[in-house]
Amino acid sequence: MEKGNKIIVDYKVKGMLLEIGTYPTIRKALAGKQNTPQCVRIREKAIELGGMEIQPKKIRKIAVGRFEKQFE
Repeated sequence: MEKGNKIIVDYKVKGMLLEIGTYPTIRKALAGKQNTPQCVRIREKAIELGGMEIQPKKIRKIAVGRFEKQFE
């Protein structure tokens, strides 16, 4: 599992993950901001319980005069 990929889960699953760690730790682990052993266990359990791992898309905005253009 890579650091940086986000995992989306239901609120019920987040409640089940409270057995492993605290809510701030779970939030950081699912957002992909930490890669500690506890966060890796949280991420594995979240996927096991039906979570989906996604890669966040970065959008760059370039201001041109009064208009903004979006590029992927």
